[in-house]
Amino acid sequence: MAYVALYRKWRPDNFENLVGQEHVSQTLANAIKSGRIGHAYLFSGPRGTGKTSTAKILAKALNCEQGPTTEPCNQCEACRQINNGSSMDVFEIDAASNRGIDEIRDLRETVKFAPVNGRFKVYIIDEVHMLTTEAFNALLKTLEEPPAHVVFIMATTEAHKVPATIQSRCQRYDFKRITVDDIFKRLKKVVDEMGITAEDEALRMIAVKADGGMRDALSLLDQCIALSEQSLTMERVQQLLGLVGKEWLDKLTAALQAKNAADVLTVVNELIQSGKDLQQVLGELGMHFRGLMIFKAAGLIDGVEYYSQEEDSIKKQAAGFTQEEIIWIIRRLHEASSEVKWSPQPRIAVEAALLEICQCSILMKNDQLGGTVAERPADDGRIAQLEAKLAKVMGMLRSGTVTANKPAVTAKPAGGTVKKSGGQPVKINVNATEDGMELWQKTLEDLRIAGKNQVMACIQNCSFLGMNDAQFVLGTPPGVLKGLIERLYKKTIEEAFYEVSGLNLQLVCQETTVIPEVRPAVEDIQEDVPPPTDEDFGIDELNEVEKQRLDTAIEVFGDGLVHPEDIQQ
Repeated sequence: MAYVALYRKWRPDNFENLVGQEHVSQTLANAIKSGRIGHAYLFSGPRGTGKTSTAKILAKALNCEQGPTTEPCNQCEACRQINNGSSMDVFEIDAASNRGIDEIRDLRETVKFAPVNGRFKVYIIDEVHMLTTEAFNALLKTLEEPPAHVVFIMATTEAHKVPATIQSRCQRYDFKRITVDDIFKRLKKVVDEMGITAEDEALRMIAVKADGGMRDALSLLDQCIALSEQSLTMERVQQLLGLVGKEWLDKLTAALQAKNAADVLTVVNELIQSGKDLQQVLGELGMHFRGLMIFKAAGLIDGVEYYSQEEDSIKKQAAGFTQEEIIWIIRRLHEASSEVKWSPQPRIAVEAALLEICQCSILMKNDQLGGTVAERPADDGRIAQLEAKLAKVMGMLRSGTVTANKPAVTAKPAGGTVKKSGGQPVKINVNATEDGMELWQKTLEDLRIAGKNQVMACIQNCSFLGMNDAQFVLGTPPGVLKGLIERLYKKTIEEAFYEVSGLNLQLVCQETTVIPEVRPAVEDIQEDVPPPTDEDFGIDELNEVEKQRLDTAIEVFGDGLVHPEDIQQ
């Protein structure tokens, strides 16, 4: 007799043997007992969780010679025919290969005929979401009002692809992933009845790898038994499934905990030499750190799977990381897993990620400050010192603890005041400090580097008088220079203040005779851009009457004279 795969041999034959789906089996059993049998069912859920098996059990329960019953005998002719697939009353249809409207039309023609041997004709449509839209539409009327002897059972792994009009005509049952403990118990029962010696860790490793699918777990067990013959060990399972295993993960975690880059690279090299898949390494390492994260947050919790089952080992490894570091490490491992898929050199991506994890404390701090290490400028220290110094100065200015250390400024009678739009003079409270002088000097340097030669030509004879937290007072020589700066270059100089200090300072100009202490270097100013004078505006060419009129206009409208060439069209 041909060999029968384990997942077929150990397929559940009644509701009691259905593993991990008690909510479904109990509901269907109650419906059979009460005679409330639906005409259409929709079974949805992940692969290998028992959807098709449940459909066959339900078909046997309805057609068993002792039924309808919740415990089909599996001995009568009807049960045996359903088990071996020869029943004339149970039809298994693969919607992936019979998805067109013609197949559904044929089905509609056959449903009207009475059952051959049993009580019901049962149509099991697997992967029903593969039907075309036209096929679904053709099925609607039959599905809504089938003959009394017909029961439809549809199974799908993607219920969202089944039209709502179909789902509304069915009783829907959602199958869940089977837990690792349930799979482990089932595998233990299988190997015991087969007379095979198997380590519990090996069976648990298979259960974890199955990812909630009993069929996958039995297929993996079948494969491992073929390799290990009558003895199933954890090493054989790791070798066959390509798993990294607890020993390697403990070594890698210890190296990351010690931030030993050499050991990390050595472990990665050994894993590659032993044929381990790098994607698998990252996946298992992520699951391992997930266990550490959960343990650190809430301790050992029933129902939560930990890669290591030894509490002492978990506790020791979790103590080597903070919760924030573990979360950051998991996030970085997920990023590396995505990088490996598209990287031409996966090994480099993995090594780079693990080396970053070795420095996770530094990188986490940089992430909190904003940007990665590559994005941080090389002169962070100098900038930080300047920012701290500036913050200190601004705090002193606000508190009024800074006193002037410069002699009083000799200015025009209007000096020290500015006029509002209403003409009322307002006194400016400023302090001339070394920090203000430094700011002015840096502003001049910034303007020079930016190539603002016309601005530099205007301000080369200006002097710093003082500043507060909102204003910067600049002394200008008597004449038209004050109005020219305010009209044309005020915004440029204020922007330079902000570039240098990050402060939004308002530029205020006052006429003074004080010689500036900070002036731009002569060589920094282009020879073809001299500072403007009265002659540049043609004032010297005016006669006495015209000059008197000009003085009257300046008194009325202000002295903001503009050269014709500087007027924007």
